[in-house]
Amino acid sequence: MNDLDLVRGLYDDDPPPPTRQAMAQARAQMLSQAGTVGRRPRRPRRAWRLPLGLVAATTVASVIAGMALVTNDHAEPENPGETSMGAAPVPQPLTSRDMMLAAASQAERQPQGRYWFTHQRTSLPLLALGRTGGYVVEERWDTFGWTGRTRGDGQAFYGRDLAGKPQTDADVKAWHDAGSPRSWQVRSSEVTRTLSTQSGDWDADQNKHPGGAFNIPGVGAFTYAELQTLPTQPEDLRELLCEGRVKLTPEVAGQLRRGGVSAARKRCDGASGVLDKVFFALSNTPIPPGVRAGLMRLLTDYPGVRQLGAVADPLGRPGVALAASYQSRDGWGTLQRDLIFDQRTGRVLGSRDILQKPSPDSQSWQVPGRVLQYWLVVDSGWTDTKPNLPD
Repeated sequence: MNDLDLVRGLYDDDPPPPTRQAMAQARAQMLSQAGTVGRRPRRPRRAWRLPLGLVAATTVASVIAGMALVTNDHAEPENPGETSMGAAPVPQPLTSRDMMLAAASQAERQPQGRYWFTHQRTSLPLLALGRTGGYVVEERWDTFGWTGRTRGDGQAFYGRDLAGKPQTDADVKAWHDAGSPRSWQVRSSEVTRTLSTQSGDWDADQNKHPGGAFNIPGVGAFTYAELQTLPTQPEDLRELLCEGRVKLTPEVAGQLRRGGVSAARKRCDGASGVLDKVFFALSNTPIPPGVRAGLMRLLTDYPGVRQLGAVADPLGRPGVALAASYQSRDGWGTLQRDLIFDQRTGRVLGSRDILQKPSPDSQSWQVPGRVLQYWLVVDSGWTDTKPNLPD
């Protein structure tokens, strides 16, 4: 039994989870409810932790460096009676929507295997304190997990503290001016702790799980066969993500029924809530290409979602992005949540929150344009052998 599925079935908001995997996915549940940036629970132990807080289209092959789409439509002749047959193709600017739909059309079919793995990275910016502080550093975490395709193949989950680093070029300069210290004192959730410029070791979740179930936070647990039968039409997918109750594994559902408790209701708080559910579906599960493309089309034309066009993610990877604004529940002001895709493959690269308008409670370094957190998919896919931990 997966402890996370049990506690999610009992509560609309996550209680302190018992495992490292639950800690990571509880953060996903909170993030999907929009507005927990910057607050972190007290850690129950020293080990790794995560903050609270993944239509037909033009083909991407026609997207060139100048972001132009070459069409085969014939130009109107300049003079009546003249023909435009044989005229050179006319470059047309590729709109942000075109970019997004082109990415959806490239939702690729990955070679299947026995084990599905995902390597993800999160970051939270914090103010460095003390005599050598006054600039912003990123507290970063890596997670790595794999799930067997069928029940009995097992499941594993790992986490580690990743080396902290100054966030922006200005922060890097301030860090050098302060003597490039190897560690920093930071404070959040009324707790002061030390960040290091050295990464920690991978820490394994010791709970044993049978595998064969893929969890979408706030939506439910699905077998591989069930994922293949998910709808592909945008409206059907919106209903799957946002309506009804969370789908639990049979074991957890049975326990809840015996306790007289039903699963929590699904929720999507506005455009950003739908965007979050799509992100977690794409980043956590090996959904089929048709479903992946349908989710991307759902967001592209969803009310309140904007097409940003070409962007780069926090790792510098090029992509195309969608965005939705929301009000932080913790009083941090108005934030923009971006969802970034690889236009060549349709894979999700990650999400990030950017401050648009600070609140009266915001700190001086929390200025418009500052990235307040990100969650990236470093790598994911199938393998026939049990995956190895990344370096």
